[in-house]
Amino acid sequence: MKKTANSSKTYHILVTEVQYRKEFDNVSIIKRLFPKEHLILGTTKSWLFCKLSYGRCSVERLRTEDGKDAFFQDFRALLDKYKEDTIVYFPGEEQTTDYVVDYIEQYGQGNIICLLPPASMYKMFRNKRALNHYCLENGFPAPKEYKVGDLPEVDYPVLLKPEIGSGSHGQHRLYGKDDYTNEIKEVLSKEPYLVQELLPNGKDVQGGFYLCHAGKVVGAYTHKRIRTSPEEGGVTVLSSLNDNPQLIEQGKKLLEYAGWEGLIMLEYIYDDRSKEYKLIEANPRSWGSIMLSEYSGANLLSNYIRICLGQEIVVPEMKKEAYIRWFFPMDMINWAKKKGKIKGFWSFKNTCVINWTYARKDRALFFILASVFNLHNLKSLFGRI
Repeated sequence: MKKTANSSKTYHILVTEVQYRKEFDNVSIIKRLFPKEHLILGTTKSWLFCKLSYGRCSVERLRTEDGKDAFFQDFRALLDKYKEDTIVYFPGEEQTTDYVVDYIEQYGQGNIICLLPPASMYKMFRNKRALNHYCLENGFPAPKEYKVGDLPEVDYPVLLKPEIGSGSHGQHRLYGKDDYTNEIKEVLSKEPYLVQELLPNGKDVQGGFYLCHAGKVVGAYTHKRIRTSPEEGGVTVLSSLNDNPQLIEQGKKLLEYAGWEGLIMLEYIYDDRSKEYKLIEANPRSWGSIMLSEYSGANLLSNYIRICLGQEIVVPEMKKEAYIRWFFPMDMINWAKKKGKIKGFWSFKNTCVINWTYARKDRALFFILASVFNLHNLKSLFGRI
């Protein structure tokens, strides 16, 4: 706990759903860079799991998987417990942050400090169809869109993706009318889908990462995928920092036009036909590779915390070369499938490693082993091998 020099307030930093690997890195970075701040871990995991993974932190129940009403009940109890103090909310998982913006809209800011847009804007950026409409209507490059009812009379190939979803989960590529099968029709009948043109070079996804405050982009960087698991398209396991001022500027125009507040990742694909980057989706919260923001010197995560604490932001001093890697177990699966034939696989020069680099090593080992070797995750991993 800490009282800042310019305020009598006591601040606590809240990170939720700390059972997930991204939040493990978020907490590890915050503990390393802000050692004097008091951390509150919101979780449905056991107290013992949290203590063995994170050490000295307060653990509070936050039911994020039981719906908004259950979350509101727990969140209100947490805020009441610290009602004399100020809670800095760090946006981790998307659904939880959706609940937080709803809570603020319904009950007001109270003793919460966070960098988040209004609920309506957050939900619009989270919804792939709504975001695509917004871009096309306001002159920002995005893929051509079709109505589900117009299938199969569209210009193929097309990409089908859930309006709200994470990564490539639930996506389908249709290369011609013959791919519009009864199975696809059944999928489309169960949940809202967005139908877009399938962009050439669709696997060459580039990310733009931003921190916005008071209507301005105050920090940004870009990275590029090198390897995914599975190789044909999936979660990113190796990415490199890259200097792409065109991509940064394109995202900056969109975010400042919208008046975005806080952290956001924008994913683009370069369309060789129109010679422009087209926005394919947004992740309106911290992202799985946010560790690279600190390791590279972009400081997006730490500057988010500094702004909330009323401190001066640290001006970025970017490295010329930096990589981020999800080594175990994801990249090791690639190595096993390739029978060890991946050039430079054992090189870790200028590389930060997910669930390892910023953490205390005994806690990192416990978290990795506890996260990987459970029945649910083992089934998922064996499905990739």
